[in-house]
Amino acid sequence: MSVDSNIKWRPLWKVWIPFVLFLVPLILEGQMIGTSFVPYAYSLIIVIYGIVYYYRIGLWHGIAVSGMTAIAISWYFLAERPGRAFDSFALLGLDASPEFMQWVINYITTPAWFMVLILNCVLYYTLGPKLLKAINLEKNAIRLFKLSARPIMDEGNGFTGRPFNMGKHSLEKNELYGLSAYLESKNICVASFPGNGVKFIFSMGISPYLKSRREELSHVFFGSNGDLSVFISKHDYNQYRKQYTFDQLCEMLGKTFIRFGDYHMSNNEKRILLELRSA
Repeated sequence: MSVDSNIKWRPLWKVWIPFVLFLVPLILEGQMIGTSFVPYAYSLIIVIYGIVYYYRIGLWHGIAVSGMTAIAISWYFLAERPGRAFDSFALLGLDASPEFMQWVINYITTPAWFMVLILNCVLYYTLGPKLLKAINLEKNAIRLFKLSARPIMDEGNGFTGRPFNMGKHSLEKNELYGLSAYLESKNICVASFPGNGVKFIFSMGISPYLKSRREELSHVFFGSNGDLSVFISKHDYNQYRKQYTFDQLCEMLGKTFIRFGDYHMSNNEKRILLELRSA
C-alpha cells in the first residue's frame, strides 16, 4: 500500500511472501551457520499469523490451516534432521532428555510425515479456498473504500451509526442479480438477498462470510422498490486516516456501486476491476 493512501496501513497476506521469508533464511542458515532454527521459528510465526487473522476476520480457518502447516514443517525437519535440531536447541540451553530424543526418532519419522502432509493437503483443499476468498474480500474492501474517498475533500462531522438514504436507483431485479454474481465471483463483496432487495456486504475487518456478524458490516442496499441506502460500520470508518464528512463518504460509496451497475449493464465489467486496481 502506498504511503499516501487514505486508509491506515494494514498487514496483508501475499502468496509469494511466505516462500521467500522461509527459503532464503533456511538456505543462508544451513550454509553459513549450520544450525536449524529457521523451520521452527517460521512455524511459530505462521501460527501467530493465523491467530492474528482469526481475531481480525473472525474465521477459524486461518488457525486450522496455519496450525497444520506449522506441524508439517516442524515434523519434516525433525524427521529428516533430528540431530541438528537437538544440537541447535542445545545452543539455547534447551537440552532434550535421551528418552525424548529416542521418542522423536521412533515416532516423528518421514513415513509418518507423509500422512501429515496428506492431512495438510485435505485441509488446504477444504478450508483453503474460503480463507483465500476472505483475504481477497478484505483487499478489495480496502480498494472500495479508497476509491470512494478519492473525490472527497471535506472533513468535519464524523461517524454516524445509521444507514444513509441515497434516494432511488434504476436497476431491475435481474440486473442486480447479475451484478451480485459478478462481484461475488471476483471477491469484491458478498451479496445477500433479504427478500426486499440485494445487499452488497464488504468490510476491512470481520469477514462477510461470518453470517452471524453480517448485519454490523458495511453494505450498500438496493431495494426492490428502487430505494438505495449505504451503511458504513464504525470499524471501517475508523480505518481512514482522515475524518471524512460521513454523508459524503456514504454518497460516494453508493455512487461507486451505481457505476459498477452501469458497467455491468453495458457489458463492460472489466472497468470495475480497472477502477479497483487503480485505487
